[in-house]
Amino acid sequence: MSATSTVIVGGGFGGISAANTLRRLLPPEHGIVVVDETPDFYVGAGKTWIMLGERTYEDISRPRAELLAAGVRFLQARITGFDFAKRTVATGRETLGWDHLVIALGADLNLSAVPGLAEAAHTFYTVEGAERLRPVLEDFRGGDIAILIPGVPFKCPPAPYEAAMLLHHRLGSRGPGGKARIAIYTAEGAPMATAGPEMGQYIRNELAQRGIAFHPQKKTVRVEGAARRVAFEDGGEARYDLLIAVPPHEAPAVVRNARLVNPSGWIPVDPVTLEVKSISVEEVYAIGDITAVPLPGRYKPDMPLSLPKAGVFAEAHGRTVAHRIAAKVLGAEPTETFDGKGYCYLELGAARAVKADGSFFDLPHPMMRKQVPDEAQLRDKLDWVARHLQPPGAIPG
Repeated sequence: MSATSTVIVGGGFGGISAANTLRRLLPPEHGIVVVDETPDFYVGAGKTWIMLGERTYEDISRPRAELLAAGVRFLQARITGFDFAKRTVATGRETLGWDHLVIALGADLNLSAVPGLAEAAHTFYTVEGAERLRPVLEDFRGGDIAILIPGVPFKCPPAPYEAAMLLHHRLGSRGPGGKARIAIYTAEGAPMATAGPEMGQYIRNELAQRGIAFHPQKKTVRVEGAARRVAFEDGGEARYDLLIAVPPHEAPAVVRNARLVNPSGWIPVDPVTLEVKSISVEEVYAIGDITAVPLPGRYKPDMPLSLPKAGVFAEAHGRTVAHRIAAKVLGAEPTETFDGKGYCYLELGAARAVKADGSFFDLPHPMMRKQVPDEAQLRDKLDWVARHLQPPGAIPG
């Protein structure tokens, strides 16, 4: 076998999964490089814990180099461009040639996409934002908390609802002096809409039981920080004492500049092979949050669906792509495909969580089934986070 190489840009769930699975499947002559501009990997599900002061960044992160298998090179650098004709990736440090390319750059978060939002809002969707929000919540003694979801899609669809319920539990434990009124304003029609009306109604019921107001189909026009006011397209408004927002998501500029995205703003891929469809060059894959993966089913005939953005899907994408690349390198016909299956955890407070398992390629529409909330499912989530912070071998390929 002649020497070949795979370059993986992005070292999150998908990039690490792809690299470690590929390393296990191919001999050392096949070079594997993972490029990411930051040295550490962290589990995004832990950011609510940072917000609440229950964990630190160190508790939910590990150096990427420690999570990659022996024989995988990690390059800390920023991707500055792609040359598909020459099959190279440019970074701030060197230019890398590739036989196979995996784009796993995730989604960028842009609070500035909504006028006034960056200046007025806190967020727990970044580590830095969660760390800044923690002392604010510690000092909060009552008033209106608005949780704002100004646009879709966004990664980890349960997260804003989980945050609302965790905040309700935490602030409610302070007694009457810490009374907080929590309301969610979202551009979505329902919570976790792709998971279906049953899951959406379940979350709405849980919110209602806690007195958390839910306002769907609220498209944000602007935020007026001095007046502590959010203005919506329908003419309505939300007043707040504390504003917590899910930043608008977008594909990184480097892939937009390379004209890899379609009108959705994300990279279109084959749903089962993850091959990029927006260019004619072969052996280019995109995985995880940066992708637009169309689903075959619909709840409403006029409303197409896309795969949610979540780490479990990125991880599964990485394994699928690694198996397909390995088969081609070894001269075999690729047979591995992504099956559209995944799961998520939703913490409810009071040491309970619910796990929901989804099959998103099902017809006539995606199916998601949940369990009865309990402490065991919270322990499962904690174990899931811990596994992803262990050296290679802890997560099956």
